[in-house]
Amino acid sequence: MFLFLKSDHAKLRDNAKNWLYLASKVYHFRKDLLSEGEVEKLTQLSEAVKAGLKLPKGESERLRSAVESLQQHMEQVGGNYYPRSSLAENVEFFFAAIIIYVGFTTFFIKPFKIPTNSMWPSYYGMTGEVYHEENAAPSGLEKAFRFVAYGAKHYSVKAPASGELLVPVYMDGSASRPHFLPAKVKRYFVINSPGYRYSFFVGDKEVSFKAPQDFDVVRQVARKLNDSGKSAPFNHVTGLSERTVKNRSKSEMRLPALVRSNSGLGSKTEWRDSVVYVIKTGIMVEEGDPLLEFDLLTGDQLFVDRMSYHFVEPKVGDGFVFKTGDIPKLRDDKFYIKRLAGTPGDAVRIEDGDLYINDAPAAGSEAFDLNAKGIDSYGGYFGMWGMPEGHTVTVPENSFMALGDNSQNSLDSRYWGFVPEKSVVGRPILIYYPFTRRFGLTK
Repeated sequence: MFLFLKSDHAKLRDNAKNWLYLASKVYHFRKDLLSEGEVEKLTQLSEAVKAGLKLPKGESERLRSAVESLQQHMEQVGGNYYPRSSLAENVEFFFAAIIIYVGFTTFFIKPFKIPTNSMWPSYYGMTGEVYHEENAAPSGLEKAFRFVAYGAKHYSVKAPASGELLVPVYMDGSASRPHFLPAKVKRYFVINSPGYRYSFFVGDKEVSFKAPQDFDVVRQVARKLNDSGKSAPFNHVTGLSERTVKNRSKSEMRLPALVRSNSGLGSKTEWRDSVVYVIKTGIMVEEGDPLLEFDLLTGDQLFVDRMSYHFVEPKVGDGFVFKTGDIPKLRDDKFYIKRLAGTPGDAVRIEDGDLYINDAPAAGSEAFDLNAKGIDSYGGYFGMWGMPEGHTVTVPENSFMALGDNSQNSLDSRYWGFVPEKSVVGRPILIYYPFTRRFGLTK
């Protein structure tokens, strides 16, 4: 950066050292391919440059002559090491950076992004901020600021024509949900990631938007619009009974839908052909009217300490990151984050919204206390089929119990069982993005 401040002699010395470095690489990596004479000459010229580096400033020409002689010989024997194109240099740098990054994140600190809200409000997953008449959408400059500061992506769905707003829905159990189909969404603008496509109709014209698979459109958009009392497509189709849906349906079709079914092992979801109803909302719109406007805010991005658990045992109350590949009831292989709620031998139970470990109220984390008191948006703990209310579960050897702080919206050890010791990754230490009040050390 400050090369212009250096004297010609200092620049010449730096150049000489660089040539010695390249000559050393050629010697160590190509000496078995060179003749004895070529190796001997390379060694002699390198020694001449080293001797030149020891000369006083007034004899710079002798150093320059030694460097030029070494350069000429390197052009003959350097192979892939010299002369080198800028492309080769950049490729080498790129792969070296990848190797360093992979090694660092494997053994020391791993960046991790929280997609869902199972740990809310301790850590935020993707959330939505909806806009309506009293909450105007941001301007262009505000969108740019929110994108940089919060990772906010703005969605604006406008009517493609004039007419009645129609919304496809399907029955999920006893209630209706907006219909969606699998789609690819862009991550970091270039990487394809799993997502869903949601569609509306105005008359015969379709309009749609795509959102990441882990973004809960109903909870983060529809319910927030309902709470605000504002009219939007989802307000009129979510949670309706089958009879109401049929009475309000304009038409029916069969399309793939993600349907939840119950079994002896709990509920599961699967794609299968289902009846999809096109619901008449009774809302008349004009072409270009906004049907839906919201921002999708990125989940908390944090650093995970992968070293500590090699030296100390995980303790109850820690934020807890693990891989899911060895958990039988989880068919994917992802990184999850929960709260460590039980170590081997601990007896854990949920009773009246409180969490008990070995017959004592859970301790070791502020989140335990906040959930027990039901304050600061913490809603307490809920039993699930794998750990019913009042039922004590003992954590087996070489395993851990992991629970979400947002118990009502978390699939965790109450559902899929315990985390094997070999699946433990580490503990979160710092939220580095987005730049909100949660920025800083984790809790």
